[in-house]
Amino acid sequence: MSAATPNAPTRVSLLRPLLVFALLIPVGVLFGQAWQGQSDRLSFAARERQGIEYLTTLGQVTTALTDAQSAAVAGRPADRAAVTRAVDATTAVDDRLGDELRTSERWSGLRVKIEALSSVPPGDKARIYDAYGEVTDLLLALYGKVRENSQLIRDPEADTYFLQDGAAEELPESVVAAGKFADLVVIAAGRPAAERTAAIADLTAARGAVLDPAADLADGLQSAVDSTESRTLGANLLSRLDRFRRSMDGLATSAGSLDGRSPLPTADRLNPARIEVQSAASELSNAILAELDVLIADRQSGIRTERFVSLATLVVAVLGCAVPAVLALTRRRRHRRPFDGPHRPVPPRTSAPAQTESQWEPVGAAR
Repeated sequence: MSAATPNAPTRVSLLRPLLVFALLIPVGVLFGQAWQGQSDRLSFAARERQGIEYLTTLGQVTTALTDAQSAAVAGRPADRAAVTRAVDATTAVDDRLGDELRTSERWSGLRVKIEALSSVPPGDKARIYDAYGEVTDLLLALYGKVRENSQLIRDPEADTYFLQDGAAEELPESVVAAGKFADLVVIAAGRPAAERTAAIADLTAARGAVLDPAADLADGLQSAVDSTESRTLGANLLSRLDRFRRSMDGLATSAGSLDGRSPLPTADRLNPARIEVQSAASELSNAILAELDVLIADRQSGIRTERFVSLATLVVAVLGCAVPAVLALTRRRRHRRPFDGPHRPVPPRTSAPAQTESQWEPVGAAR
């Protein structure tokens, strides 16, 4: 027992640094989990911003196509240059982001359909309407593809979710529906009197298709404004939303009552209202996407701040564990006795034997 006692302080002094460093294991695990979660959120936000960039160019395509459709149905020359510019802008974005968003194949097919519209024979209003309708249906489907693959549709925040829903679904649907409604008015004017009832039914359904997504858009944007912490969202969107709603109401009222007794609406009355709808929609779309991008960029900035705090916390934890352990080891080495070679037992010193008087007798003395 006496031989083991001196080693006890040594074992305790070695155990303390080991226990201190053992505390770093759960700290490291928590840091790794936090870092991975922050990395995933950053990737999620980056993908959403790619979707916003793609949606911005699709808005240009939507406006150019609906303008070209109305011109072709009315027998006017379409602005092919505007369509080409919009298509080229989207192609440039798809070349960069198409692989990430998995839209390249769908956009390529849509672009072929758009280019083929120039070969539709003029004068056949119904055929032109159907050809453009097929293209705009594919365009709306591409909107859905972009918002799905960019993960905008799964955004966890209420304000950003309602913004992307309005910009990528209700707003383009409203613009396309407004163009189709105005075109049906032109087509209805050329239908025979026997088809008047069918024409009124088509116009009534088309007007409903205009108003329904516009109402959903207004509700969604109001929800976004109510749930956001942004100080600029309401001021930047609500005035533009009011203009868009007035333009849609103006388009609907331009058609008259559609009760079967009143005259059918004319293209001269609806075309200015349609142009105002497109202008208001384009302004609103750009504002929504800009605010959406700002919100997601702010989210990325907040996540990067979280990463800095996590890293700083890890550094503090490591230093807090390492410094006491290093000090303990240094103190132990300082108190250790210096090595001065092997120790040998020193024999005990003994006193010399006492001499007697006889020992001092001269040599040869008689005894």
